[in-house]
Formats: sequence, structure tokens, C-alpha cells
Amino acid sequence: MQIITNNPTIRNHITSCPIQFVDGAIDAVFEQVRQLIINDKISLLTHPLSSSLKPNETVYKSVILTTTPGEAIDLTSLEMIERAALVHGKFQKNQHTPEWPQSILDDFALIDLDLMQQALIRAQRPSQSHNNL
Repeated sequence: MQIITNNPTIRNHITSCPIQFVDGAIDAVFEQVRQLIINDKISLLTHPLSSSLKPNETVYKSVILTTTPGEAIDLTSLEMIERAALVHGKFQKNQHTPEWPQSILDDFALIDLDLMQQALIRAQRPSQSHNNL
């Protein structure tokens, strides 16, 4: 497993798998994930729009992917990340993400961190399928 993220808190708190930090907004994270799905033939392990936060509310996003290439591009993963990018774009078009104070940004970072920690715990359970975390 690997995490693609723009959340600096992830880098500082998760050490159980490789982390690829994206210095940019959520759309940059989605584009990096899309490129990895296409170029490296890897698959999503978490949904790119996980959480109850609207895509234009938070500035942080983390996604867990496999590290082992498949035989071909995982079209389900590709469709999921492309749809997530479209949804994010629609929300941004309707209302841009506010300029949040640092205390709110810290809260969003913590929510994203918790989502990733819980997904990693579920992924490490031997009886749990790694699909659709």
C-alpha cells in the first residue's frame, strides 16, 4: 500500500507505508493518483471522496493505492478517480474552498489523518478484503 496526499500531518504520523506528498491542492492529488493508475497500473484501495466533507470544504485529501502493478490499467479505479475529479471541479465551480484559519485547517488535517489510519487498520486485517476500503 501507499498513500498519495497533500496533508502534511499524514507525513508526520503514518510510518507503516510509503507516502507520496503532493505539494498542491486536491485536484493535484487526484491528478497524481490518476497518473499512477495509468502509468504504473496500480489500483485504488480507498475511495477518493471518502468522508462526509464536501469536496470544496477541505483543502486536504489522501488516497491509498496498491504498490504492485496489475496486468492492465484498472478501469474501475481510473473511473473512480476521474469521477472524483469531476465532482471536485463542480463543487469548486459552484463555491470555492474558503480561506480557512489555521485552527480549521488543523481540524481538516486531523479528519483526513483519522480516515487514513482507520483505512490502514482495516486493510491489515487478514480476513478483510482490500477492495473498497
